[in-house]
Order: sequence, then structure tokens, then C-alpha cells
Amino acid sequence: MMELITFAFSPINIFFTVLVILIMLYWITVILGVLDVELFDFDLPDDGLNIGADADGDVDVDSGGILRSVLEFFYIGEVPVMLILSIMFLCMWIISMLGNYYLNPARSFLIAIPIYAGGAAVSIFVSRIFGEPLKKMYALFNNDSNAPRQVAGRICTVVTTSVGKNMGQAEVSTKGAPILLNVVSDSDHIFHKGDEAVIVGMNEEQGVYRIAPVDIKK
Repeated sequence: MMELITFAFSPINIFFTVLVILIMLYWITVILGVLDVELFDFDLPDDGLNIGADADGDVDVDSGGILRSVLEFFYIGEVPVMLILSIMFLCMWIISMLGNYYLNPARSFLIAIPIYAGGAAVSIFVSRIFGEPLKKMYALFNNDSNAPRQVAGRICTVVTTSVGKNMGQAEVSTKGAPILLNVVSDSDHIFHKGDEAVIVGMNEEQGVYRIAPVDIKK
């Protein structure tokens, strides 16, 4: 065990070891309820990949579309960012440990660099492979199948860190236990935990409810 710990904290492995430790600390705080699992989630850019030419004939590539494609590749917006990063960092740490142990006994950084590069490439595709079932599992855990049909026009309270174009959750008060709904913002407005909103309809494409700010004007 001491040999494993010593090797994990050796210069060629310490970076990935620290990342894994930070990920473990994060999930401990989530389990204890200190942090929200969706704390680092964010909205996907709405624009697509636009390619055009300016007056000088130079090709202009819209980086927002490229960013969206990258985020969709990892199911960001459908699976918590930290869950994807946890899989990626853990995979990179395992490959770094095994690769350097068997292929780099001298612990040379020159040999370690291609091991890191290979580990990063493998980790990207491992994250993608695990992302598909995680997306389905996450949607299942947040299923609103027991939600009442008539909720349009009712007031709800946001219970997740934020709700924008990315999915979050909100509670609707009832005579009994409150009802938890999956929701997205009906506009560019960003709701934060504790904000009240009005349910304006259902997003059939995403299978979630649309919410809007409460109009307090009289």
C-alpha cells in the first residue's frame, strides 16, 4: 500500500492524483449536502456552427457552434458537468499510474508525456461511452411521471442552484407533499435557488416544464 501511495504522489503522477483527490472531496460535500451536484452546470450556447467569409475573403468560423458541438459530445446539459469530469479524471489517473508503472520504470517525463496524451484521448472516449447511459439514468431519476396534468399557471419555487436553458428542478406546493418538477426557463432569464416562477407550459421536445418570472405588476 505504501508503495502505491508513494508512486501516486511521485512527480510524474501527482497532478492526476491531486485531481482525483479534489473530485473525491467534491462528491463528499455533495453527499453531505454542502454543494449541489449541478453547481458547475451552465447553459449551452444557442447558436449553431456558422461558417462564412468576410469582405477580404477570410473564412470565419463561429466558435460558439464549435463549443456547442463539444459540449453535446460530452452530454453537457443532460449530465452534470462534474460527473463527466469525474469519469475523465479518474480514467486519466488510472492510465497515468499503470502506464508509468509498466512503461516508464525510470519515471522520465519524456516517456510520461505520450502516456498522458494517450490517457487524455482514451479518457475522452470513455467519458463519451459512459455519458449515454448516464444521460438516460439521470433523466430517469428526474422523471416527472407522477406530476399532475394541470400545472400551467401555478407558482413554483426553484430548488436547484439555477435554472436557465439547462434543466433544473422546482417545487409546486400542494395540500400534501410538494411536487418536484423538471423545469427550464421560457426565456433567457436565469432563475436561482429560492426564486419563485410561474409554470407557463410544457417543453415537449425536452419533456420538461417551462417557467417564467412571476409578474408582480398590478
